[in-house]
Amino acid sequence: MQVETRSGTVEGFEENGYAVFLGVPYAAPITPERRFAAPQPVEHWSGIRKADRLSAVCPQIPTYGPVGTAATSSLDVGEDFLTLNIRKPSLDGSAPVLVWIHGGGYAVGSANEAVLQSGAFAASGIVEVTVNYRLGALGFLHLTDGSPDNRGLLDQIVALQWVKENISAFGGDPARVTLAGRSAGGFSVAALMATPQARGLFSKAMPQSGASTAIATMDDAVKLNRRFLAHLQADEAALRTMPIEQLLIAQRDLCNQSYTQHDFARDGSAAMLGVPFVPVIDGASLPRHPEEAALLGETAEVPMMIGCTTAEYSTHATAQPPMDFGDAERLLHERVLPMGLTGAEIVGRYREALPDHSPLGIWRAIGGDLVFQNPATRFAKLHAIRHPVFKYLYGAIEADELGERHGAEVADVWYRRGMDVARLPARHAVSDPLFAESVHAVWASFIRDHQPVTPAGLWPRYCREEPTVLRLQRRAGFSFETDPFDARNRLWQHDDAA
Repeated sequence: MQVETRSGTVEGFEENGYAVFLGVPYAAPITPERRFAAPQPVEHWSGIRKADRLSAVCPQIPTYGPVGTAATSSLDVGEDFLTLNIRKPSLDGSAPVLVWIHGGGYAVGSANEAVLQSGAFAASGIVEVTVNYRLGALGFLHLTDGSPDNRGLLDQIVALQWVKENISAFGGDPARVTLAGRSAGGFSVAALMATPQARGLFSKAMPQSGASTAIATMDDAVKLNRRFLAHLQADEAALRTMPIEQLLIAQRDLCNQSYTQHDFARDGSAAMLGVPFVPVIDGASLPRHPEEAALLGETAEVPMMIGCTTAEYSTHATAQPPMDFGDAERLLHERVLPMGLTGAEIVGRYREALPDHSPLGIWRAIGGDLVFQNPATRFAKLHAIRHPVFKYLYGAIEADELGERHGAEVADVWYRRGMDVARLPARHAVSDPLFAESVHAVWASFIRDHQPVTPAGLWPRYCREEPTVLRLQRRAGFSFETDPFDARNRLWQHDDAA
């Protein structure tokens, strides 16, 4: 089967009854001279370009301890990775579209991973598009030589523009595009909601386990530039010609340092997350922090579905040694300074609110709320002032801040009956296929329907006055209730604001 795009004809293949097009380029390859340039147009090709295999992925090496190592792609890396993978049951009609931005802490991962190749949304009558983009220093290192900031976001914008211009030829409706992603993909969605260049390129937004956390100030971005160059003992000009492996090693070293040795004086607000290479508020591509943009009514005027798992920091805790409460205060101190609190203050507040938690449980609770739960809640409440918001919480809440780990919902979201599960890593195993099918159906309903339909009924809108979330639990099923994490936001308020 062949489709004519603006750049030339691509030929896909049929798989499980739907049409598949893999490795379709939306921008030119990232050659050394283009490493830090804005994404360039694809050169038009004559004849037919085969789209029957996955492209290379963005160069990367294991980063961020056990969480990032598990997310690091083992697929072949290369230069021609600004590509899309597209699946659709038919080339006819005008179906809703899902554009998925992969996670990985802005340093690892790809759109080519097996869990994102299930065809689940195509099987549900939705055109699914998964996006590769520049990571780490390639995508997010601030440079002083005039190179554009936020190149990874610019890649994603060009991918969305490609979808708007070409997706109708694949049977998709360019007016019904849902922009979605998990973790760094969710961070990306929130950032793009505040990016003027992305306006009009999507009609719904779906950030999962990632909202408005991963944003740097220009001061922090300048400091990271200096540290990166000092670590390499190089200047900016040398970054374009040095072997990519050398650049990646320096990137890994700084990422791991930020992940394990949070330092507010060194990393600024990036110390909260432990991820240094993130979008920067540059006044151009990203004029404001997404939360400020939402407060001012400057985020994309679209419905949003947003949520987290119940134990976002359970896997992150595997990198921590045994600790007492004093250790927790010390380890968290630098991370909470940007919020105007000390480690002792925040640990004391959480110990009072969660008296049955161990020191590690308190660390998990504070870290998970700081990075995932609270930003999702803040962003949801601000966006809900003007636009429909639907908030969820995936998993059961277990003792000592355990439950469903970060990313646990992805396997269910992308589950398709009859899919080849043998290729999936253990973290993407599906333990309850019937539950997974129901979870996937909720996601598909948000993409497809005016008001999402769930096994518990129509999904009520979320707002500050009624912070109702959809609970998704394997044993308890689906229900609507007040967000059990909502009250924790008050633990971060200053005494004069309490």
